[in-house]
Amino acid sequence: MMNMIGSGVSPAMAMDDVNSEEDRRKQDRHIAMLRLAKIKTESGEGWGFIKNLSATGMMVEVHPNFELGDSVSALLTEDQELTGTVRWRKKALAGVEFFSPIDIAKVLAKPCDSKHGRVSRLPRIEMKHPINLYLGSRLIHADIRDISPAGICVATDVTFEIGKKLRLSVPDLLDIHGTVRWQSADRVGIAFSERLPLDDLMVWLSTFYRSARMDSNELAVLNEASGADDLAVNSRPLQVIGHDDLGKEILIDTMNTATEALTQFKATSKFFYRVSIRNADDVELSIGAIVLAAFDEERAAAGKEIL
Repeated sequence: MMNMIGSGVSPAMAMDDVNSEEDRRKQDRHIAMLRLAKIKTESGEGWGFIKNLSATGMMVEVHPNFELGDSVSALLTEDQELTGTVRWRKKALAGVEFFSPIDIAKVLAKPCDSKHGRVSRLPRIEMKHPINLYLGSRLIHADIRDISPAGICVATDVTFEIGKKLRLSVPDLLDIHGTVRWQSADRVGIAFSERLPLDDLMVWLSTFYRSARMDSNELAVLNEASGADDLAVNSRPLQVIGHDDLGKEILIDTMNTATEALTQFKATSKFFYRVSIRNADDVELSIGAIVLAAFDEERAAAGKEIL
């Protein structure tokens, strides 16, 4: 057998080769985990789970309806972000290759105190969408600014008493109760009485971020399908269609309102590769259009109750 000296390989060079091989193996090693993170793409933000992690990439699980672009970031805390490129997607799972290798030990370390003496928390999902608040029988219109499973921040001109109990209402996240914890100018922080189920929140975020990409023509199609300005009255049927991974279509149900169609969409989306909603003319409508129509229906119904 040829020794290192006879082969012209010095001990230092051999040690460098060994260290390089160990580094490569460490980078290729995947660590199984289940870590909640804020997943952010150009199309929106949502919650997801990091299922495994290596120095060069990760596998994340998001709701199948949540669109992942070429680039994606995962925020584990407010000051800890992983960024990379989506290399593959299969239903709820996606493989992401990092832009540059990461220090796994640092990522897995417990959050430390921030510069302001606070422990880093999981980032909230930022968004802007209408929400109805009920203070007793009083209806208050507001806009969501950010949300997490434990609470929400809204913007409104109304001044609240700290500790006041509220009921919050948005399509597909009904009967949420909370307590006012703080208010600064028009921003109000509300803690939920019970944490929202993460699966429900992920579905809701997926559908609502689709509304941000909806153009006005799609909403016009839905309005035309209803045959009236008030979508809750004299509306035409909406078909909820399930699609399997082979392209086969199954009629799930026919609904009379956007609210019913959205509820059926949520209830069945986990059982199909994709779920779509079509109007009576067999035109597929964006979930964003359905969400906005359901919100209009709810506000119309609330207005009738007040009258």
